[in-house]
Amino acid sequence: MKNILLLALIGSMLNCDNKKIGVPQIPNCGNFMALKNSQEWSAASTATFANRDSINVMVEECGTFRTAGEVDWLSINQLPTKPGTYSLRPIRWDDLNGTPLSAWVYTRIGDNTTGDRYNLYASKTETNEVIVDAYNPASRQLEGHLNATFVIDPDSDSPGRSRPDTIRIRDAIFSVVVNGAI
Repeated sequence: MKNILLLALIGSMLNCDNKKIGVPQIPNCGNFMALKNSQEWSAASTATFANRDSINVMVEECGTFRTAGEVDWLSINQLPTKPGTYSLRPIRWDDLNGTPLSAWVYTRIGDNTTGDRYNLYASKTETNEVIVDAYNPASRQLEGHLNATFVIDPDSDSPGRSRPDTIRIRDAIFSVVVNGAI
């Protein structure tokens, strides 16, 4: 009997996906894991179609259900559905209409407080790219990687700023199901 229980315990441990342990799963959300300024960052991602051939992905910290504290959002706009490596283009956070593939970060501090906005930083020394590893149109499952650097928007109106002036997201891995109609 002890051997059967021991084998069952070992079998369940071998079938366990250790990468998913400790990462909260929010209903209808995908997973996003990265290094943000060299610190581990786990977040929930959602996606909608921008048009027939591109997707908008919103990444939101898993702690967004709390009402106090800082929360970072990452937006990736007009991400192609075709697998490949794509360079991100720097734009202002609010210049989204008709823009090519782009990204930005927004930080909310507290319940109703305006936070800091971060724009993609253009530099020959920084890698700003997203890799679409796979997209399945039948299941609408999107998987990919991201590396990007953001700098604080000079017009950001957060008083008493204690946030860093640069946010580097490295080695990000994401998986999300696209919601909504095309």
